[in-house]
Amino acid sequence: MNLNWYSLGSSMSLISVRLPAFCLVLITACLGYSAESHATSGVVFVNNVPVLKILSSFKGISPDAQASAMSKALRLATPEDTVKVVPTGKIVIVKVGSLTIRVQEDEAVRQGKPLLTLADSWAKNLQDALTLPEIKFGDPDLLLPLGAVKSTSFVGSLAFQSIVTSSNPSVISVTKGEGQIKLKSIGVGDADVIAEAGNVTRRLSVRVRNVAAMFPQALSVEVVGNPVNGSTVAGAIEGAIRTKLEVANGAKVTFAPFRSEALGLGKTKTYSIWTKADAAGTFPAGGFVDVKVSNLPMERKRVISLWYSNMPESIKQIGNVFSSELKPQTPIRFLYHHINASSQPMLFRVEAINDSDSPARVLIQSADTGPDRNPVAAGMGVAVQFLKYWSTQSGEIVTVPARSTIPISFRRLSPTESVSGLCTLNLISGPTDMQVRADALPPFDLNENWYNATFSHSPWHAVAPKAIDDYDRSTFEKSDHIYPNPYKVEELNYSVGGRFGSVMIGQKPISGEDHTNNLDGNYGVLYTIHTTLKNPTSSTAEVEILLESSAGYTGGLFLINGQLIQTPYLGPKATHRVLKVSIGPGASKSFDIVTVPISGGAYPVTVTARPIDAGK
Repeated sequence: MNLNWYSLGSSMSLISVRLPAFCLVLITACLGYSAESHATSGVVFVNNVPVLKILSSFKGISPDAQASAMSKALRLATPEDTVKVVPTGKIVIVKVGSLTIRVQEDEAVRQGKPLLTLADSWAKNLQDALTLPEIKFGDPDLLLPLGAVKSTSFVGSLAFQSIVTSSNPSVISVTKGEGQIKLKSIGVGDADVIAEAGNVTRRLSVRVRNVAAMFPQALSVEVVGNPVNGSTVAGAIEGAIRTKLEVANGAKVTFAPFRSEALGLGKTKTYSIWTKADAAGTFPAGGFVDVKVSNLPMERKRVISLWYSNMPESIKQIGNVFSSELKPQTPIRFLYHHINASSQPMLFRVEAINDSDSPARVLIQSADTGPDRNPVAAGMGVAVQFLKYWSTQSGEIVTVPARSTIPISFRRLSPTESVSGLCTLNLISGPTDMQVRADALPPFDLNENWYNATFSHSPWHAVAPKAIDDYDRSTFEKSDHIYPNPYKVEELNYSVGGRFGSVMIGQKPISGEDHTNNLDGNYGVLYTIHTTLKNPTSSTAEVEILLESSAGYTGGLFLINGQLIQTPYLGPKATHRVLKVSIGPGASKSFDIVTVPISGGAYPVTVTARPIDAGK
């Protein structure tokens, strides 16, 4: 009987088959089908699965040639063939039916595996590949994000020769490769990947959906200050990520903690922040957002007027409580302080409304607190924020798009709770005017972003600008409580051994714009007290600066030599030492004390300079 031998050997491997010649054609007919096998770059594929790899030449035969010859022999293998490993000394044999693959020690060393381990892996790969159906996709179906590239296995005895197409090329493109197909999602929608070979057809269902956000993204913000403090930088960055990031509708945005620093005048710094976005019906996404922070050199402008929203202080019904127009390059200071005196919860909102065709750039320096059942505590919290940003003129430039509005304050107040704020606003560029209004609104359901905004002293960081509505466009009556030049300068002089020095804060009210109103208590007015202390004696003297609550329950906050000094809350006629000063013989000391009346507190108060032992 004639015998055909197919043999291929090396110091590492050998495959051989010994079959009668007349059986070569009958195997396929008898067993249903034989394996598909081919080779690429030394890798042998069976049914489109990479089962083994030849690494080195043998007797001048390259790995590619060895793999090619081996693949031709393996085309005689069938699904019924048993694959087993037979150790024979230094050579391990992998038997595939009548085919024999000899794996030698040198092969295992070259591949970095023990001899038996390598043989076992080849045997398992061959057995798994031989039992595959005609065509098999690696996934039963796929859900892909838009713009994704995805590879999935594509195997079977007919996979290599099949034609693969997309039922909707505008949604999915498909490319067939060795042992796999590569999919690229092009558009949102549904499509099938279709594989056809002869009478066999298989389909892979693919759905493509949007991602919650694409990364990386780059954003920019503008701030001012000399220097701008780190908290203002942090707020501007957080606001940019929450409101400027391009995300799917309703996306929830979170980001990793970061550390911000004070930024010098005219300087820029870019922060790279890991950010995640998640939205219903989309794929969650994560990546870096680069936020460029620029501290713009800007002339420090004096506030021309104080807008005072406190009439009435106690709000008993829903409605507008303050309205006015912000003019270009005309900075104002806006104080609002209200108590919910109704029996129901309410929302308090201050908004800047740009009802024009041009975007508006607004400088905002904001101090805002609430809710708080202690009106003095609410006012004190605002004063602390205010003097911090005032000392460096730290602020943020916010863009309000055309026909849009942003919240400057947004708080939910239960009955008896207070809201308080003191902000500086300046329309840098854009329209000829912007409406700023404060309203008490009925409580309504809030989405997550707006709910979060009720806990922020900078709510425009939590919610993006919104299109103006009919309520925003409604006519308004300009408030009567506009007070020009909201500054007071006082002198506090004391000479040791002489009469005590004293200044009353909030005693002489400033006049309103129309000269019909006076601002009792001067809330929101910035006081600068030029203080001079002298010691004409021959001994060192100890002098104190004292605060007296002359009119009732209140507190005090003072900025002295860059240091904020806060007093406890004081009952009527109570006193508290603000500062202790030691003055040498014949010496004097001069410094400024900056303060602002605390909203909710009783004014006037008295600031006194006296010797420390005077109270004994």
